[in-house]
Amino acid sequence: MKKRYQNFKSFVNSLGKGMAVEWQETKEIPMLLWQKEYRKAGTQVVDICKMAALGVVWVIPGGAVLTAMIVKFSCKIRPSAFQKEEEELESDAKKKV
Repeated sequence: MKKRYQNFKSFVNSLGKGMAVEWQETKEIPMLLWQKEYRKAGTQVVDICKMAALGVVWVIPGGAVLTAMIVKFSCKIRPSAFQKEEEELESDAKKKV
């Protein structure tokens, strides 16, 4: 039971970190547009749309569980902040082996 609790706790912490990264990247959009980095700004707008879609799923009954499953298992729907985190976890796992 403790192991499940620890796994859940680490998953929730990773969700919080991903949300914080997305918030920071969203705040940078006006600066990116000012510096004429349209591709990076466009990528962030797509991430905002992905987060909005996850928010819509969150609202429906049972959506919290569905959102967690989508973020954990679906690679294409994840915003970029969550994708980077998974790549880091995979590289850390390879280093341990």
